[in-house]
Amino acid sequence: MASTTKRAKINANSHQQPLSVDNLSDYEADLLSAALHKLCSARAVDNIKLIPCKLNSCNAGLINGAGMRFSEAFCNLQSFDKGFFMGNIFRKGLDVGVDFLDGKIPEAKQEKMLIEKLTNFLKSEEVVDVEYENKADRTVFLANHLFGKLAVSPYYTIDKSNETRQRGNKCSCSDESCMLTGKYGDTSIGNPQVWHGSIDVIIGSDIVIENLEEEPVCPEGISVKMKSNAVTRNSQLVAETIVFSFLQKKNHPEWSHFLVPCIGIGDNVLLIMFYDSEHDVFLESSLIPLYSELHKNRFSMEAILVSWLAVNYKFLCTGLTDDMLSYKADFFLQAESSLDIYENELTNQNVGPAEIVDINLPQEWDYNAYLLEKNDKIDEMNRKRRFKNCKN
Repeated sequence: MASTTKRAKINANSHQQPLSVDNLSDYEADLLSAALHKLCSARAVDNIKLIPCKLNSCNAGLINGAGMRFSEAFCNLQSFDKGFFMGNIFRKGLDVGVDFLDGKIPEAKQEKMLIEKLTNFLKSEEVVDVEYENKADRTVFLANHLFGKLAVSPYYTIDKSNETRQRGNKCSCSDESCMLTGKYGDTSIGNPQVWHGSIDVIIGSDIVIENLEEEPVCPEGISVKMKSNAVTRNSQLVAETIVFSFLQKKNHPEWSHFLVPCIGIGDNVLLIMFYDSEHDVFLESSLIPLYSELHKNRFSMEAILVSWLAVNYKFLCTGLTDDMLSYKADFFLQAESSLDIYENELTNQNVGPAEIVDINLPQEWDYNAYLLEKNDKIDEMNRKRRFKNCKN
């Protein structure tokens, strides 16, 4: 079945309206509030968690004199006994979102533009048919209709080998007038001596998007069971996340931290992996529903919020907390013989030539005063809004 998309345009005068939470309907504000709650509440069953992981083994170094492509990567991950919550690494984003719901508009131009991106997306009434004709169609659609619209810049690069390239600059949705805000091109990163390969989509030059619907290729000599739609603990995305963090550290040594996210897309979920190539810490998020349970033809508010945070991580991510620093991934140890290549010789463009396991979640989850404060603030705002609505 061909993908279909009904798109409703934002009111032509919406950009002239002053930025305010009052521009959102009560329903939209409630959904955004609930999604923010899941970043900082220890009570919610479906809150958005971060699981620190250790690499017991991987093929990150030279194998028979050459490096492995991302599709051939192998990573055996083990969870630590303590977990965290996503709000702790996106403190700037959580502050901006909660303050906005409380009626406070950011004074900083960058933050104001970011909250405008989010609210404009919520007001756009984007309608999505979740029936995609193939994996390539979904990749292009999500780049054009979700990630690109939430990022500071709508520019992105799609792997030039993507089969939708034959459409030129037309989107894969059914709207014949819908054009891509990005282009097809070279998305290869890494180094042929270590992990390397082409990425499905790179937003700007800042974040990796990988569609993980298909089974990764099993490296020769390694016997593992694979399944389609395996997103969690996906070796390909683990390798891409680690390489991309090292590459960003090499290209932007002036950054305040190097906790770099990469987004993995499954059939109806997404997750985010993070790696800090300075402190050797790897984090994987819990699964996030891509579509709304109430409206199957819309993105879930959780997916919208988390995507907004991730594609704008340069501005909204505050990096690892002190409590996370001791949970080492041991990648430095696993790739010791090739670590200098990861540190100094990775490039982007012109780069040449998972096992199903039971995941034991941590028994203890880190919770602190910052998250509690934001959680209580959201509760207070919700009570005030409900009281106001009752009076009206």
